[in-house]
Amino acid sequence: MNIASHTRLAFTATTHSPEDTMRLGQRIGSLLEPGDVIALFGSLGSGKTTLVKGIGLGLGMKDSREVRSASFLIIAEYKARIPIYHFDAYRLDGPEDMYNLGCDELFWGDGVSIVEWADRVEGSLPEEYLEVSLSIESPNSRRVEVSSHGKRYERIVRGLEGKGP
Repeated sequence: MNIASHTRLAFTATTHSPEDTMRLGQRIGSLLEPGDVIALFGSLGSGKTTLVKGIGLGLGMKDSREVRSASFLIIAEYKARIPIYHFDAYRLDGPEDMYNLGCDELFWGDGVSIVEWADRVEGSLPEEYLEVSLSIESPNSRRVEVSSHGKRYERIVRGLEGKGP
């Protein structure tokens, strides 16, 4: 067993407003490349969609208001310097639903895939991805933990290290 292949790099920040969360998302978005997959974990109201808005801005979207919860669409596509595929797995019953929808095919495409409620479909995620976990610390603050699953995503965590939101 190669233990080094299971090592994860992690970055943690606390944001104190939706604007802070969006700024952190912008930093993440500026580091993304085609084919990257981001798995978002967190409870309702933890700031997942707000973070996606920031990621969109970091990828060159002109207006973050285009980003909405994809709950009723399941997949939303946004135009940016790299196409963004925004999945909302809340209404899915598991990884099999992702496969049946063909969503996993987008993971290998030329865009960036962002999966909200990734815990519901974790088995459908590629072996390597960027995990972002958001938790509510108070009405206005969120703890955001970003960790790499695989070498591909270490560059993003390294790009975030040592910088505040």
